[in-house]
Amino acid sequence: MRVRHRIRETGSAVSIALDRRRTNGPRAFAGIALLVAGVRLARAARSLYRRAPQIAAGLAASIPVLVSTVHAAEIGWQPAGDDGIIVTRGWDVLTTHSPLVGQYSESGYVTGQIVHSPGPLLYWLLAIPTRFGSVSSIAVWMGILNTLAIVACVALARRRGGLVLMFAVAIAVALMCQSLASESFHDVWNPAAALFPFLLAIFLCWSVACGDHRLLPATALVASFVTQTHLTYVVPTVGLLAVAGVGLCAGLRHRVGRPPALGRWLLATLAVLLICWAPPLLDEIEHSPGNLTLVAQTTSHTQPTLGSDVGWHAVVRAVGMTPWWLYQPRSEWNRKVDVRQTPSSARTATAIAILAALALIGAIGLARRRRDLASAAAIAFVLAAALDVNVAQTPNTRLLAATVGYTAWWGSMAGMWAYLVIAWAAWLAIRARYRPVRAEATPATGRRLALILAASLICLGGVVATGSAVASSEQPDSHFRQYGPIARIVAALDRSVPSGVTLRFSLGGQNISTQPMEPAIRYGLVRHGDLPLSRGALQRLGPHYELLRRRYSWFVYIADGAARRRGMVRVITVRFKTGFGSNVFSAYVAKVGPSGRLQPRLG
Repeated sequence: MRVRHRIRETGSAVSIALDRRRTNGPRAFAGIALLVAGVRLARAARSLYRRAPQIAAGLAASIPVLVSTVHAAEIGWQPAGDDGIIVTRGWDVLTTHSPLVGQYSESGYVTGQIVHSPGPLLYWLLAIPTRFGSVSSIAVWMGILNTLAIVACVALARRRGGLVLMFAVAIAVALMCQSLASESFHDVWNPAAALFPFLLAIFLCWSVACGDHRLLPATALVASFVTQTHLTYVVPTVGLLAVAGVGLCAGLRHRVGRPPALGRWLLATLAVLLICWAPPLLDEIEHSPGNLTLVAQTTSHTQPTLGSDVGWHAVVRAVGMTPWWLYQPRSEWNRKVDVRQTPSSARTATAIAILAALALIGAIGLARRRRDLASAAAIAFVLAAALDVNVAQTPNTRLLAATVGYTAWWGSMAGMWAYLVIAWAAWLAIRARYRPVRAEATPATGRRLALILAASLICLGGVVATGSAVASSEQPDSHFRQYGPIARIVAALDRSVPSGVTLRFSLGGQNISTQPMEPAIRYGLVRHGDLPLSRGALQRLGPHYELLRRRYSWFVYIADGAARRRGMVRVITVRFKTGFGSNVFSAYVAKVGPSGRLQPRLG
């Protein structure tokens, strides 16, 4: 009996110990997890504290972008015009008919073939916001991404040149925003959507040229996005990458000591490139000729162009006094007129002087083995040459010549960069001339830190004032008067047409004010779960939306006016005014029977 009792006591003790282990195990695991999370949060807090100056300066420089984005959300932004096509293709990314190429390009008029931008990365970027949230959240998404790009530029400037260059870049970016349409700060239209990523590509390539090889994957990603989004960025981006590659290789050649571990970063860069360029390469395999082949044929096609004189005018306008980036144009399309006019002799002389100063800076950088100066000057020359080539090689037809109105937008960034390089080189020369030579570095005193803090706050206030002044002069979106009518029409169609049906979508008579509404209404039908088919959709939207001889069960018709349409029900009529006058626009709906006849009674 005693033995049995002891066995029972032993068994109960073991079970109690096991129960304690089961109870204490999750507690210990939770404690370890909280400890690790606390350490991570502490590190993140310290990292955020160290990066607070560049974050604050970057956000201050982004005030024009933030104000423009908030205003777009307040007025109920809608994807009018080409924006509607882009967001529709962004919706398609998460489907079985995901696009392999980019936005339709008017450069196809050169060869008479359908040509698109090189790749679909812009659609990938919009895949999430086009499906989730409200329609205006797409504009908010773009505004946030552009803000992050500006903050990254400011952070890279501090990495390269300290607080002085950081604040100089922040003020320059805020000033440069005045030369661009405020709509481009949150727009998904491909020439505008790549503007601030292209600015980021400039700073990334400069950093890589200075030896920052860890930025190679990010540089590959941003450069791929920019070149795939619009053809106007291909030439300058290739030039930037060439400067980055030459600078990085030169640094490795003259490096003393153990070379950096490039292997994993090169592999990561290769992986990024393969992912980004897999869809265009797949399109090359599936189609003959593929889109990349058509792009190459378009660029090599010989025909009358604007010419070298017009290209040189663009360079003078970008860097000569007063440069594009330092004033607000009368119209966002004004550069197509600027390049046609011969600049004044004073403006030409200042442009030549600035280019000569950049050449001198590059020569000094090479002589003193200052890769930062030499590569910065080289990037300025690359941007100027690329702007000249882009404008000069634009076909001299009425339609394509007018595209300079937006393909030269990035000329503001080229001019800004040239002035930044000269100002920074001058600051380095002044600092080297008047800074006392010390045998050894002395720790910063409290007085010196207080002076640095006070100067930083003053500079930050200057950036805030500059950004606020630029934001106060912003103009409304070009289609803001259509936003409300588009939203009302889409809501009426959602109530009238069931979700998940295939329908025929047709646009009747329209004018310059109502024509941009059609792509936005189409996107509203797609968001509702319907498949709108149209004649001629193949060119811009692909075969999935082409009508051909496919069956449909509903018919949606939109057109100017409010007249009755036989066999259809008018579900809504909107009236609004634009700068071109008063407009009346209506939407009609009918169910299609098995025989193809319209059934106006919707039940």
